[in-house]
Amino acid sequence: MKRRRSSLATAALATLAGALALSTLSSCATFNRNDVAAKVGTHELSEKEVQELAGGSKDDPATAAALRDELTKWIRVAVIEDEVGTTPPTSPSSSEELDTRLSEAISALGADTAQSTYETGVAGSPVVCLAAITVDNIDDANTALAAVNSGTSFADAAHQFSTDTAIADAGGVVKGRDGSECIAPNTVNPAVTAALKDTPVGQPIAADLDTFSAVLMLRPYDELSPESKKLIASASVPQTELDAVVNAADIFVDPRYGRWDSATGSVVTLTS
Repeated sequence: MKRRRSSLATAALATLAGALALSTLSSCATFNRNDVAAKVGTHELSEKEVQELAGGSKDDPATAAALRDELTKWIRVAVIEDEVGTTPPTSPSSSEELDTRLSEAISALGADTAQSTYETGVAGSPVVCLAAITVDNIDDANTALAAVNSGTSFADAAHQFSTDTAIADAGGVVKGRDGSECIAPNTVNPAVTAALKDTPVGQPIAADLDTFSAVLMLRPYDELSPESKKLIASASVPQTELDAVVNAADIFVDPRYGRWDSATGSVVTLTS
């Protein structure tokens, strides 16, 4: 007489088989990602690489906070480089390289709108790239302006008329303290900002600035250096656009380091 296996026993065996299968799959998945600290799409960063980026090693590990910072930066770089199609074939070798790649990727993201943003003038541009010919009074400013309008280059007119030797030597280019040709709007003399308020880029004007006068001009975009154009492009990308690009990506972070938090756009601890 054949014994029939009870339905309860059959169900138990099925449950056990299922549990074993799930256990096997789970172990494989964990093993396959054991050395992956983070992944963005097809790009992976290994445990060793993130340690090196954070200044640590296997024998002397970096702090958890430093690792999270570098993971955050790498994730942002990987996502934005993918978005603009500038992903280099190799992983970054240093945190400084990550900084450079992030800046270049953001610049590429804002390249299409950089010129139009800059040409909104002092009212909307993230930087002011100013040319000037400083003189003693408004009459002298009008004389210098007439020379420019008659065909003398702005640089030559600055050499000829400017009372400020540094500006004259620079061909009229007003530089920041760090030598950059573009400066933050809040560092510009308010009287200069007021005078240029409704002035199109590339149009010189004569202005009475109380204690002195000047011919002022927002420099044409095409005259700016590649570095300045990159700066403008980076500053032309609103944070909301960056957040939208990053949050739309497929991001994995190994729980050893924390988790990706879309609200802050960073890797945070699991308890955060």
